[in-house]
Order: sequence, then C-alpha cells, then structure tokens
Amino acid sequence: MNSEKRKHKILIIDDDKDILELLAYNLDKEGYEVETVSKSTDSLNAAKSFQPDLIILDIMMPKINGIEVCRQLRESSEFNNTYIFFLTAKSDKELQIEALETGGDDFIQKITGLRALTHKISTVLKRKLIIRKCVKEIHLGDLTINRRKRSVAYKGKEIVLSESEFEIIYFFAQNPKKIISRDNLLNNIWGPDVYLLAKTLDTYLMNVADKLGTELIKQVREGKYKLEKVS
Repeated sequence: MNSEKRKHKILIIDDDKDILELLAYNLDKEGYEVETVSKSTDSLNAAKSFQPDLIILDIMMPKINGIEVCRQLRESSEFNNTYIFFLTAKSDKELQIEALETGGDDFIQKITGLRALTHKISTVLKRKLIIRKCVKEIHLGDLTINRRKRSVAYKGKEIVLSESEFEIIYFFAQNPKKIISRDNLLNNIWGPDVYLLAKTLDTYLMNVADKLGTELIKQVREGKYKLEKVS
C-alpha cells in the first residue's frame, strides 16, 4: 500500500505566461502539484477537472476578469472550501474590497509578493491555519469582529483598533484553538519582506489586550501564541 501523502493541488490562472512559469516553477519546488491556465474562459472547466485545493487568480485578464471568475467558482458548491488567492498588479483598495466581497480569501501584489504568496499557501495547506478574508463577520462568545466595517466589539463595547491590531485579532479569531508562531504572524500579516521586531509584535498584542480590557491572546511558550476561550 502506498503511504505517500497526496500532494496539495494548486491551479494558477493568469494571462501572463511569464508569471505562470515563475509561479509554477517555485510552487513545484515547494512540493505542490501545479496546473496552469492562461485563458480565463477556460478557468471553470480547468478547476472542475483538476479539483485544486487552492486557486491563484489574476484580477486583470481579458474577456473575463478574475473577479468574475471567482464569482463563477463560488457559485459552484464544489469550490466552497477551495482557497482563492488573488494576484494583483494594482493597489486599488476598491478593487481589493470587491475581490474579497466576491469570495476571494486574500490578495497579494504580483512579483514583489512571491515570498508572501508562498508563505500564505504554506500556512493554509501545510500548517492548516485559516486565511479567509472573505468572511465578513466572526462571533466568538462576547467578541464580534466585522471585516467589512473593520470593527471589533467586546461585551457590547465598540473597540477602536489600528489596522495591524485588527488584522491580528481577525487572524486569531479564525484560528481560535490553534497555537500560532510569531514568525507565522509576522509573515502572514505584514509579509516576509517587512522587517518587524518581535518586541513590536508583543507591543501590538499588549495594545489589543489593553483596549479589550482582557488578555485574550496569550503567549503559551516563547514565540508561540493562542487565543484563549472567549466568554
């Protein structure tokens, strides 16, 4: 009996063949089974045939753009649990919001975000942590997080958090029973190309605790954190 683990499957959809080759080469080296599609009109059929665990999707493509492709994928129940990460060459906030509203799980800047992309793929497929920014609202006991409004409420009290503090509590709230490393937080919230001192992360965590009035995120051992049970 073959005990070898099944490779995680990644489908890349982009009309830029250089991008396809670059991503396919790097992800193949990481041990993934990769298939590429250069015509957005072939996306749905390719996804149905390949049944990927994760789809990397360019936003700006001719004929059918990535947002419409994402909409079509999410309309099919077989892709409900498939991760969709958008690639974008633009930093247009409205476009990014639309991508998430349509069902995208995250968006990454093209080329310069290659390391960030591989880190996030490893996070969700290998480490089994959740990155789903399409989830608009999370309820954990007395804690309510609304991504659309970027608001946090605890025990009925609205809490004002900075962007970084919001992303921290949102990430932990999606992974409430899991121990998360400092490196994982740094790579997935700020990206591997942003240098951030461990002390700075600890300051953010203390700020969140101070603003909520309770230490929900606790250090379980050096460089490892966990969201406590929320009452």
